[in-house]
Amino acid sequence: MVNQQIKIFDTTLRDGQQCPGAGMSFENNLKYAHIAAKAQVDILEIGFPSASKLDHAIVNTIAKELSDYKAPPILTALCQLRENQMEITLQSLAPALKIKKARLHTYFPVDVQLMNALGEYGKNHSKILKDIFHLIHQISKSGIEIQFSPEGYSRMGENFDFVTDIIRAVIEGGATIINCPDTIGGACKLQGDDYFVEHMKNHAAIIAKEYPHKNIIWSTHCHNDFGLALENSMNAIFYGPATQVEGCFNGIGERAGNVSLEQCIMYIKKFGKNFKNNLSYFTNMRCEFIQEISDFISTNMLQRQFHWPITGENAARHTSGGHTNAIIKNPLCYQPFDPKEIGNEISFQFGPFSGSNHAKEIIEKKGYSCSEQEKTEIAQFIKDFYADRRKGITDSELMNAYFIYRNSINSENKSKN
Repeated sequence: MVNQQIKIFDTTLRDGQQCPGAGMSFENNLKYAHIAAKAQVDILEIGFPSASKLDHAIVNTIAKELSDYKAPPILTALCQLRENQMEITLQSLAPALKIKKARLHTYFPVDVQLMNALGEYGKNHSKILKDIFHLIHQISKSGIEIQFSPEGYSRMGENFDFVTDIIRAVIEGGATIINCPDTIGGACKLQGDDYFVEHMKNHAAIIAKEYPHKNIIWSTHCHNDFGLALENSMNAIFYGPATQVEGCFNGIGERAGNVSLEQCIMYIKKFGKNFKNNLSYFTNMRCEFIQEISDFISTNMLQRQFHWPITGENAARHTSGGHTNAIIKNPLCYQPFDPKEIGNEISFQFGPFSGSNHAKEIIEKKGYSCSEQEKTEIAQFIKDFYADRRKGITDSELMNAYFIYRNSINSENKSKN
């Protein structure tokens, strides 16, 4: 059996904060970085240091603090393919570079539409290749690890051969990670041979043949504009050459967001074992911290939807009577995985579709009596008492109705006497 690790590249602090309304304070950037490091994220993209003095300070401070960890993640920062930005990025990552845990991430557009925006320069392919090689080669002399992204990879169109030349240039310059993004979230396997995963397979085969002694890591970075980010990311791993997946927890990011990393991690955990031909996939992520990370983002960046997969408030909460009865006996009856795996717990909310066993359990957990003979009557009383509360009630509200029920029983008994 061959076990293949899939590296988790967390860009919540970079691409996530490019999402309108998701920016965080200096202090919260640092807090998030420590949580992600504790959860054993493999690569943490901590910002765009050339964007402002504050962003530079955030990146540099995180690099200083996390470099003291026994096993810190690789700390990455993004920059444009410009000499001054690359130097600023190198400076910001200096503490991590000292312990060989620093990566510079740069990019160049290969999307036909993006290249048209470059004007005459975009048409001068030989000049572009020369400049790219020179800049990558110059920064590689510092010893920093280099990741390169052909921006708009999934919409390269007729530029396949030119993209091949660009990848050759950056590898010869010193890059060791090639990230192939679906920048606009428009890729779909129904595209056939033009699907970006097919292009990745072809590019990986070409590079493996031409540079057999270089260990090139292939990565994927998918956006979710058509709701296909998870499928596209997993296809790049399970059916393509990617061994690194990039995304954000809670799926935040530009426009409709990036692929959700918690979904990727749990997908790989669920379906990666014994995938095919004695090949298994796994991550080193400490899944028990996933809920903590997700909650932090929901509180400090963008509010999470209640029905959000894996970590949403309703993902492990039940109200249906038939469900709660079964789950009380076996949590996996109506759960695809035990929520304890991600640091969560199954919970129940009493509502109009809840059963008498649900009411009985809540009442008895609070230390009060609810016999088998009276549980149905009590549950119905509670439902009638909150008849207009179709969205459910809290445990304390249920207990309030329970006490009213008990008082009404006692009053009836007194009146009879």
